[in-house]
Amino acid sequence: MLDNHPKLKSFLHYLLVHPYTSRPRWWARTFIIPFVIKRGKGSIIRRKARLDIIPSKKITLGKKSVIEDYTIINNGMGDIFIGDYTHVTSRVKLVGPVTLGNYVTIGSGAQITGLTHNYLDVTRPIAKQGVTPNRTVVEDDVWIGGNSCINQGITIGTHSIIASGSVVTKNVPPYSVVGGNPARILRQYDFEKQEWTKIK
Repeated sequence: MLDNHPKLKSFLHYLLVHPYTSRPRWWARTFIIPFVIKRGKGSIIRRKARLDIIPSKKITLGKKSVIEDYTIINNGMGDIFIGDYTHVTSRVKLVGPVTLGNYVTIGSGAQITGLTHNYLDVTRPIAKQGVTPNRTVVEDDVWIGGNSCINQGITIGTHSIIASGSVVTKNVPPYSVVGGNPARILRQYDFEKQEWTKIK
């Protein structure tokens, strides 16, 4: 609806968000943001989590999922969906659009982003060229090690493990262990042999 009224959209954005940061103004954080988040039964958002949330985008948190202190959640460029029994540990950064499945665990300091900064126009500062959203998807039952970086537009398949400190730049097949910079597949589960096999 607001896309058809750019001036009104810009004015409302100015009222909600500080003009040169991504953080909502104090009154929005206090009186609006708590009611924007759709929360499942038993979900927990710790008091010191930083929620850079705008009402025009969605954010959902499934049942018994947890967002720990000092996590940064930003849905300014796209919806964030977090499934059931998912644990977003301390100092994780989620920048939408991002989808996390059920039973996902994210180690401290990891970053998952669903956007990239534009840079092609060399006559303008990169900071003024905006961003391009590209949804990142983490499927069910994934463990993401601490200080990992999951780039935009990536899909991580179910029951996969991302080793600590990895930089994931391409899709990860289900039932895989990946690690490194850039991350590569180290092991995959062989359903015929019913065992994890090394990838050479």
